[in-house]
Amino acid sequence: MEKDVWDQLARVRLTLDQTSALIEVNRKEAEEFYIPLAATLLDRLSPPARLLVGIAGPPGCGKTAFAALLAETINAISGEEMAACLGLDGWHFSNAYLDSHFIERGGEWFQLRRIKGAPETYDVYAAYQCLQRIRTQAKVIFPEYSRTLHDPVPDAGVVELRHRIVLAEGNYWLLKEEPWKDFQALFDVTIFLSASPQCLIEGLRTRHRRGAKGSRSVEKHIRQVDLPNIEHVLSNSVNADVVVYKRDSRLIERVVFA
Repeated sequence: MEKDVWDQLARVRLTLDQTSALIEVNRKEAEEFYIPLAATLLDRLSPPARLLVGIAGPPGCGKTAFAALLAETINAISGEEMAACLGLDGWHFSNAYLDSHFIERGGEWFQLRRIKGAPETYDVYAAYQCLQRIRTQAKVIFPEYSRTLHDPVPDAGVVELRHRIVLAEGNYWLLKEEPWKDFQALFDVTIFLSASPQCLIEGLRTRHRRGAKGSRSVEKHIRQVDLPNIEHVLSNSVNADVVVYKRDSRLIERVVFA
């Protein structure tokens, strides 16, 4: 089976975040990690219900690429397009909203745009409502985030009737605090991606530069926003059903099933 699945994966052209950046497909990694994990999820599928999989982890750990490769592996094994992906970043508040709203931290007021990417900069209610609809409705429209526009694009993605497994990736799905802890009851399977802080930072640099940000702006955002978010996710997330340890933002080191 591995050879047939790999032959299909090798022909797939996957890109990141509505950009031209290609996702690398590694044969050894596919056969050692993605194919067994995809087979496990397929075994958990119990039609006619959908299987909703929550993929969480700190910024920079490669959740988007991981989810895309896992979905393509599921489709290759099943022989049909039955897996779909969506990302929490699609529910970022728009830049216009972030520019006009403020938050108090440590006795100071900050424009939300300055901490874009923090939990407070997401429309959590809209994300929750969408995932609820995915569990019950045949067709659901959802927003996607553009790293070219640096803004969410409404109604850019769709979950169709044929999508029996939906992979939802996002930093904060597994936080054990309000309002995020409510999401955990929606997921049938949870996966947490982790890596060393240095690997996470390198992954973030690559992602920000893919969005055409300047070096000074990238380093400032990493220092002021990404590093606090990394610490928050690593310190305040509940245990997942599966933990994926990354060698870097792309390659998997090992997978541990709870």
